[in-house]
Amino acid sequence: MTLVRELVWVGPHAGAHRPALRCGISVGLPMVALLAAGRVDLLGAAAFGAFTAIYARGLTVPARTAQQAVVGAGLTASVVVGLLAAHLPAWQGLIMLVGVAVAATVAGQVVDWKPGGPLFFVFAAGAFAGAPAFGFAAALQVVAVTAGTAAFAVLVGSAGAVRPTHVRAAAPLVAVPLRAAVRREIVLEVLLACAVTAPLAVLLGVEHVYWALIAAVVPLSVAAGRVARGLHRVAGTLLGLVVAVPLLAAHPPGWAIVLVAVVLQVGAELFVLRNYGLALVFITPLALVVGSTMHPAPIGDLLADRLLATVAGVAVALLVVSGGWCLRTTHRARTR
Repeated sequence: MTLVRELVWVGPHAGAHRPALRCGISVGLPMVALLAAGRVDLLGAAAFGAFTAIYARGLTVPARTAQQAVVGAGLTASVVVGLLAAHLPAWQGLIMLVGVAVAATVAGQVVDWKPGGPLFFVFAAGAFAGAPAFGFAAALQVVAVTAGTAAFAVLVGSAGAVRPTHVRAAAPLVAVPLRAAVRREIVLEVLLACAVTAPLAVLLGVEHVYWALIAAVVPLSVAAGRVARGLHRVAGTLLGLVVAVPLLAAHPPGWAIVLVAVVLQVGAELFVLRNYGLALVFITPLALVVGSTMHPAPIGDLLADRLLATVAGVAVALLVVSGGWCLRTTHRARTR
């Protein structure tokens, strides 16, 4: 019954409209600028930079500014890794993506960013690693747009400093507070899950292997409720695919893609901390619609690949969680 409650429970609103609005502005205005410049091909880069706005929603300025600056730099670095991986053989590219997952897991624990885990960093790296390789000039443009959008998101997140209630806004920016302890067991779980998921996804014929890696790290990114998080990932993805069908089938023009991206990003942020499964109803079509600007694919193949990758990744993650629980239980029994 506890698991059932975790699956269906929707948390309180708790002012979710404020971070949702920041996310909408952070992704919307850069996309409008790119659309005006006729660069629909760079909308994906803007979306990854705008993920910076998702972080540090519970912090106030200047702590939010400092943490988002670190996240923005990390997302930009992940895009660079993905661009480089696209020029390598597939297996080397997968190793680089696993490296991003492990590095972001460690960094997330040290910086204590929220939401935790390496999800968006693997997403940013994987999307470009799985796309056709960019030339040097085009890659520089992608990196510049990602970094610029991330910087804009940091500015939007810092805008609250102009309000009189932010008495700490006048204080100089300080370094992000670091945590000394890194939970090695979580890092090892992420490494194991990715190391198993990558070849399994290839064996199953998954085209977007990084989708499977994302699904594998999602349940491991929370300390409690991991089974519920995995089931939310599968159920939310399935419902999100239903939403994505008409959006993809409409082959929306650039302005419509921007509008859809803003609406879905705001919707995801409204629910992500209240019920992860509901948030996936927005996140899934967002990823597919924006991703279609980078490398289009037949709708049926795309939907099937997303579902297969998600199920495979979550299944591996839950096996890792179960294995870890069994080992801890056995160890406690032996030490009694």
